[in-house]
Amino acid sequence: MSVLFSMVMLMAALSLLFLGYWLPDQVQETIEVREVAIAVPPPPPPPPPSVQQNVVETPVNLQIQGSGPVLQMVEVEPNIDIAPPEIPDIVTEATQWQSLEVNWDAFDLNQLDSLPSLLTALRVNFPRSLNRQGIGEVLVRLDVVIDEEGRATLVEIVENPYPALRGEIERLVRSSRFTAPQKDNESVRARFIWPVEIKS
Repeated sequence: MSVLFSMVMLMAALSLLFLGYWLPDQVQETIEVREVAIAVPPPPPPPPPSVQQNVVETPVNLQIQGSGPVLQMVEVEPNIDIAPPEIPDIVTEATQWQSLEVNWDAFDLNQLDSLPSLLTALRVNFPRSLNRQGIGEVLVRLDVVIDEEGRATLVEIVENPYPALRGEIERLVRSSRFTAPQKDNESVRARFIWPVEIKS
């Protein structure tokens, strides 16, 4: 049975081989030629011939009778009297330059009659970058001057461990108002170190 099956398989393989050799000879390649018509536009019309205009030059004869009027030449001597300009007397004054230095002279807190009181609330936008680092509370020390009307001016940031707070510190000082410092019952300027605790 297996021999018969093997013989059938062998015959099928030989048949396929024979067909593989015989079919390429039977298939003929066909070439199809198509006619393509190309329409060529007509050539442009020739340019019109240039027209040359003949210009006839007519000679003009000017004839003048007589010798014409007689012109008498008169010599005129210029007599111009111009006075020299007067030189103005300009007095220059020396420029007085104002000093750009800020006067930070003020009383210390221990020289005042009483300590200035803060009138405004401390409002600071705590930076998110510090919150992300787990920082929620910062103590800064500021050198400030309080003028006679209670306005605060920042002289220097004495202690600030986080530079991201600098802009908020400057805004805080600008918006802060105090009671006017008093010395001998008169409003004066005071300078002191202001510790500020900033919380998120």
